[in-house]
Amino acid sequence: MDYKDYLPIFLDESKENLVQLNKLLLELEANPDDKELLNEIFRIAHTIKGMSATMGFNNIATLTHNMENILDDLRKGKLRADRDIINLLFFSFDALEKSLELISTSGTDDSPLVREAIEKFSNKDKIIESKPVYKESSSSRVTLDQYNMLVIKEAIQKGFNVYEVHVKLRENTVLKSVRAYMVFKVLEERGEVVYSEPSATDLENEKFDLDFTVVFITREKQDTIKELILQIAEIDSVDINPISLEEKVESQKEKEEVASKVQEATVEKEGIKGLSRMGQTIRIDVERLDELMNLVGELVIQRTRLAQIKEFDNTTDELARITNELQNLVMKVRMIPIEQVFNRFPRMVRDLSQESGKKVRLEIYGADTELDKTVVDAMGDPLMHLIRNAVDHGIEPPEERIKLGKPEEGLVKLSAYHEGNNIYIEVEDDGAGINIEKVKQKAIEKGLVSEEMINRMSEEDIYSLLFIPGFSTSEKVTDISGRGVGMDVVKRRVEELNGTIRIESKLGRGTKVTIRLPLTLAIIQSLLVKASEEIYAIPLSNIEEIVKLKESEIKTVKNVEVLYSRGRVIPLYRLSEVLGLSSNNECNFAVIVRTGGKQIGIAVDDLIGEEEIVIKSIDKMVNLNRNFVGATILGNGKVALILDVNTLASV
Repeated sequence: MDYKDYLPIFLDESKENLVQLNKLLLELEANPDDKELLNEIFRIAHTIKGMSATMGFNNIATLTHNMENILDDLRKGKLRADRDIINLLFFSFDALEKSLELISTSGTDDSPLVREAIEKFSNKDKIIESKPVYKESSSSRVTLDQYNMLVIKEAIQKGFNVYEVHVKLRENTVLKSVRAYMVFKVLEERGEVVYSEPSATDLENEKFDLDFTVVFITREKQDTIKELILQIAEIDSVDINPISLEEKVESQKEKEEVASKVQEATVEKEGIKGLSRMGQTIRIDVERLDELMNLVGELVIQRTRLAQIKEFDNTTDELARITNELQNLVMKVRMIPIEQVFNRFPRMVRDLSQESGKKVRLEIYGADTELDKTVVDAMGDPLMHLIRNAVDHGIEPPEERIKLGKPEEGLVKLSAYHEGNNIYIEVEDDGAGINIEKVKQKAIEKGLVSEEMINRMSEEDIYSLLFIPGFSTSEKVTDISGRGVGMDVVKRRVEELNGTIRIESKLGRGTKVTIRLPLTLAIIQSLLVKASEEIYAIPLSNIEEIVKLKESEIKTVKNVEVLYSRGRVIPLYRLSEVLGLSSNNECNFAVIVRTGGKQIGIAVDDLIGEEEIVIKSIDKMVNLNRNFVGATILGNGKVALILDVNTLASV
């Protein structure tokens, strides 16, 4: 068998497992005693180990085997998932992620980071020996499970006393269950009973002889508890022994035997789960989806052409219905939840918080929002820039936040939601906000605008200056980010996706960056317009309104035409002039578009109407005006260029 044929499947499944592992490790850090989390993390490590061993990637198999061992110690209560161990597991996660990248490019898993992680695990026994674990004494009357042991350890670490209380009733006690109830009542008034033997149900039903034992957590002294119980009638004796933490390290052989049993059980469980999932999903190569989308695009074009032939009205109606259903189905197949991008950020915020010495909480909303895979893949880096900026230059240090009357823990919100044919992604923080006066001052210093001009600019237009390459209001440069550093990259990437971006901020209260994107980049709704007898398409998602042009509403300010409409002054660009076309036609309409927080009017000769178009990329070898994002084939077979309103707005 040639295992290379299965390499793409191995990489895909391993990456999916790592996404889940990253999420679970963050949850484990917040809930270190959660047994279900530990079981799920162990399962993922075991799955990756099995797959990598099968594929011959022994470095990954060795690392995940080491992870299994330490996870098994955590599950059995030998260790607690404190900061050191969580950091070790995160380091292992990073090593696995780098190894997969290396495999995809070079076919080998011989990563220096993996070797370093394996070396860290070689000191595992020292880590175990330094962590206290409850050990039952030879005189103990009860056997505690892992959960109760974890509760006891937590209580002792917080300074509580934990006692094993053995109570014996007198001979011929008539109502044994009542006496047991009274003992429980006395204890629960001064602490918490975490375990009893026999069980509380058996005690209530008098299914015991004359004695019973409880494990009790309290702040009270041992003698006080004993005295209170002896005051209850028909109590013969009370024996109280404190439970303490003692060092306990099992032999390597015992560890391996337990790990082996756990793994066998896990494999069996996974086999059952796997069988239940078979046949529910299949993996599809993205290139095949692209081919299918292209075919659907051709079908849409032919449908449009047929619609122009009146004799085939009934036929084209039915064809339109089928095409729409096929198109919607293909769109849904291409749609994936943006969670695949969002999942990488909780870990990033955790690391940034530790690095910057700040306390930051990331809240995620709408992670199940779906959009085109191409858009999802392209949004990772822009969102990373925005979140880094929010943590580094938005959120204040804890002591400063306290002085300002804010919670010491800063908040960053990452949200996604649908609205019409667009998806909105928001990155919002409750930090210091952007000082608009500093932005103005920096813009004037750099010669970007005059003082007179900036005083006429709206707040939204001033914030849009932050997208100019190299523009930053930060007083210092850090290893994390700078407000404005990389923002031009964010804007460029968003505009490449035919989207828009805007900034809102309140000094001292925080900043919100909103990105608007189309759901898909393949087939879009557009407005067809005419300029100099040529037809052009404007994406409908960019259009705010269309107005009938009147010469009385067009003014000239500093040699630039503007449109005065509804109390607004909007820069007006005649499309034929912008594209360098000769035209004697009168512009009858203005298409008002918004991009990058800026409104402009595009003057056109005439409107043709709305139409669904298929975007075709333009060959880079063709020297075309940068004002176009692509082309489309119209129903009459002619080619129409699609305008890039973002570029027009920067004219």
